[in-house]
Parts: sequence; C-alpha cells; structure tokens
Amino acid sequence: MRIIQIAPLLLLLWSFSVRAQESDEAKTKLKEKLAIKLEYFGELVLHPGLSIGLDYTVKTNNWATVHWDIDLGGYWHRWNHTSVFLKTTIGSRLVIGPVFTDINIGIGYMHSWAAGAIYQRTEEQNIKKAINWGHSHFMPNASFLIGWDGRKRNSLPWRIYLGPEIYLQSSFNHIFLPHIAAKIGFAYKFNQQ
Repeated sequence: MRIIQIAPLLLLLWSFSVRAQESDEAKTKLKEKLAIKLEYFGELVLHPGLSIGLDYTVKTNNWATVHWDIDLGGYWHRWNHTSVFLKTTIGSRLVIGPVFTDINIGIGYMHSWAAGAIYQRTEEQNIKKAINWGHSHFMPNASFLIGWDGRKRNSLPWRIYLGPEIYLQSSFNHIFLPHIAAKIGFAYKFNQQ
C-alpha cells in the first residue's frame, strides 16, 4: 500500500528530471543559434553612434542563413540632435567561403532630443525655456552588409562586417526623412554549430 502512495511522487520527480534535461538541451541549442553584436553606427557616416544587439539564427545551410536581429543604440548629431533607437530586423546572409553578404529589412522606434535649448510662448505672450521631452519616430530600415566569418575557415567564433543602412524617420515635418548610416560591426557567436 505504501508503494502505491509513493509511486506518483516518484513519477513526478522523474518527470522534473526529464524536463531539466530538455531545458539544458534547449539552452544549448539557443547558445548555438545566438550571437552578440557590437556596431559603430555613424548616422550620415560622420555622426558617431554605437549599437549593441543580438543575432538569432532562424535557419541555416551551407550557403545561406536566415537570421533575426534586435538592436539597441544611439548616435549624436553635433549641434542638431541626439537619438536612441530600438529596432528589429530579419535578414538573409549569403555565404561564399569565409566571405558573406547580408541583406536586412526591419522596423524600429527612435526617440530624438534637440541639441540645445527649446523655447515656447507663454499665455502672456512671453518666451520661456521649455522642457526637452524629445520626439518619437517610427524607423523602417534596410541594410546591405559585406563581411568575413571566422567560423568558416579558422573555427573562430566571430565575424566582422561593414556596409550602409538606410532608414526613414517618420513624422519629421510631416514627411519620412531619409537617413543613411555607416555600420561597422563585430558579432561573437557563443557556441559553434
């Protein structure tokens, strides 16, 4: 009778150990598919910025990879504005030996603050300094990158790349204002596949 009472408890404990093994396998697979990125993001090429992000491999074969990226970054346009952004992209990486091209398209959110004091008119028709809360913008984007993947020949867990990114800044004087940025990046893959 005692064994009948203990059996459900043993089955429950055994199921937790199986789930723990599945969880370890899932963590290993995630590490094989995940890379961390650090990029120089030069808006209009010369206005410095940085971006950090994650690159998740969705599907891969010998010559192509589909990946999903999330980036958080910002840049400083001297005497004009400072911006931060959060964006996500989906891309296709075509590989020829250690060299690759990467084509990406995505959307994002950008918040910009004017570089300097902002003034507003008061009810008494005077001028006073206003609080700079900034402006929010929708940020559709596309990029074309060329790079070198160290995993292909030398079994190095990183890749380097560079190229332009074109993005639009919404609601800028009631239009989509086009921008171009130079990207130079480094991606480190946690585990090799």
